[in-house]
Amino acid sequence: MARVVVYQSFISGFGGAERVLFEQLIYLSRKDLAPTLLTFGIRNAEQYRQYLASIRVRLLRGTNFAARVMSLARSLLELKPDLVICANGWEELYLASTIARVPYILHIHGTLFWFPEDTMKYSLLHRGVFHEIRNSLVGHREFIPTKVKVSLAGRLWLELASVLDYFAVRKAKEVIVITPRVRWEVRKLYKRDAVVGRPCLTPGIFDHVARSDIRRDLNLPDDARIVLSVSRLDARKRLDLLIRSFAALSQRTKNVVLIIVGTGPDEARLKALARQLDCSGITLFAGFVHEDRLWDYYRACEVFTCPCWTTSPMTAYEALAFEKKVVWTSEASEPREILEDPHVFLTEPDTESFANGLERALRAEVKSSIPLRECTLEKYFDTVYEVSRKYLHNA
Repeated sequence: MARVVVYQSFISGFGGAERVLFEQLIYLSRKDLAPTLLTFGIRNAEQYRQYLASIRVRLLRGTNFAARVMSLARSLLELKPDLVICANGWEELYLASTIARVPYILHIHGTLFWFPEDTMKYSLLHRGVFHEIRNSLVGHREFIPTKVKVSLAGRLWLELASVLDYFAVRKAKEVIVITPRVRWEVRKLYKRDAVVGRPCLTPGIFDHVARSDIRRDLNLPDDARIVLSVSRLDARKRLDLLIRSFAALSQRTKNVVLIIVGTGPDEARLKALARQLDCSGITLFAGFVHEDRLWDYYRACEVFTCPCWTTSPMTAYEALAFEKKVVWTSEASEPREILEDPHVFLTEPDTESFANGLERALRAEVKSSIPLRECTLEKYFDTVYEVSRKYLHNA
């Protein structure tokens, strides 16, 4: 039997990337690949309970980089997998796999430019492409400063780390990305091509039967027009932009309510902003919502919003699966047939433009359906499996 290890250095929050990780483990189990998840920690494990009950998990130990490399290498030597599939922490994997002599493939959901705190992009190695990549996207210019201050020790570490990162990506047997935008950045940064696969929808979404009445649960009037957001509450999701845009919209549109689903470090700041803009009474923070109820929120809304700076949000596709109108920023790197569909309203990521996009979406009557049954996680994992098969014994 073929054996696969899925390595994720640390798991935190509960977003699209984390859902892909766990759904992939279940998919690999169905393929009889005996997958084991290796990780150094799972924060808020309660949020993953529906997955953790049915997969193998091995928690690794290591308080510094060298210790993590050795801990990972020991587990790989013990498990003897045919292949490792990795979505983050590949610098550790690069060294550990060299010791254990195990091939690996990488998921790159976003390059160094999608993570402001990652200083490797400022290394001498990437100096030649830094400005080209940063200046190519509004969000990159908004969130990525042109320079950062680092200590001498910090500079030495980022230079070393960037070299490890570069060779880790170069050594991967295959690289899988989720959008053409990320493939372009991978080519620029690492001088190698990647396979595009889109992790989108859980097939069961198309047969979903409502379990609760969200309007009744939230004491909303029957004529309330719900604008919905589902995301982690952090700066890159631009929920401050959404709240400012919604406050402007509420001045000229009656009976609108904004529901924000999710938790995160920006929650207190966002609630304060809603109070400051005098729209806290019509802005509801729903907190974390389990998936078995989340889809009812999609069904209840009239317009879904996607102001975030991200590569390819699964939540936008989930809203489209319920044939909801979606206000999306012009940064979206999606298939032409999606972005040109009448359900999609593209707008610039600034307050006035986004408020106008919300208003256009609320006024629009869209009666056509949108074909999404091929945009599923299953199709994405089929791509991963086909890419992986040449490295799997007896698969």
